[in-house]
Amino acid sequence: MPHTLSIITTVLALLLLGLCAYWDLRYRKIPNWATLPAIILGLGLNGLVLGWGGMKTSGLGFLVGFGALLILFVLSWMGGGDVKLMAAVGALKGYPFVVSALFYSLIVGVVIGVAMLIWNRKTQRTFKNLFFVVASRLSPLFPKRDIIPEETQKIPFGLAIVLGTVWALIMGYAWSPFRLALP
Repeated sequence: MPHTLSIITTVLALLLLGLCAYWDLRYRKIPNWATLPAIILGLGLNGLVLGWGGMKTSGLGFLVGFGALLILFVLSWMGGGDVKLMAAVGALKGYPFVVSALFYSLIVGVVIGVAMLIWNRKTQRTFKNLFFVVASRLSPLFPKRDIIPEETQKIPFGLAIVLGTVWALIMGYAWSPFRLALP
């Protein structure tokens, strides 16, 4: 039955990811009506089929997915839908899978961000601003400076979560960079 549960949660995760990819690209938003039922379904299915151990793995996956991206949400670097999507992935697939999905999602997010900088021809200005912000924090020779506000285009991080999670599903936990570090 655990193997069947893995197939079911993978199919549910792929359906959720496909829906959220579409919604994020089209409307620049990830809907609660997609993520919240997925969280409940993930916790419920894992708990029902695997008992306390399944509920613990699913709950820990939810907390890791939610907690890791909550920091970025609090810093206003990410939307709440992105946080709930990663929490749903964690609830469906559990811990330690969510760690691999987070890792690959961050790689994809960086690649998307750099591609958008290059595409919009803002690379030099962005790195110059970043240099002065960091230098002003580290050295009294530079006046205190915040990032220069300019028209910004946010990265569709929901798409990065989708691609990173699919990458993690394809690679499997055995290929995770964290496989030796996780219990």
